[in-house]
Amino acid sequence: MEFLLVFSLHFFVMGALVMMVSGIVSFFIRSAHFLIIVLISMLAGYVFSVIYEVPNVALFAVGFNAILSLIAIGLVKAGLYAKEKAGNGFN
Repeated sequence: MEFLLVFSLHFFVMGALVMMVSGIVSFFIRSAHFLIIVLISMLAGYVFSVIYEVPNVALFAVGFNAILSLIAIGLVKAGLYAKEKAGNGFN
């Protein structure tokens, strides 16, 4: 039971890192396609499950990273879109 508590904390840290890295990459490298960023995040989830030797949660880790990466990219793209629309309204 303690293993699940410690292991779930790893998922919170991994999720925070995935969201932060995906957001930063999509903000600074705007020409990068979002699927490439999501696929790299999914690969990181798979590598995480292999490193910690828990292949039973590999599918969960991959899906978890994909969803969090998509959320981060969506928030950045929505912010950039709002910035563009707000800036053009006063010209």
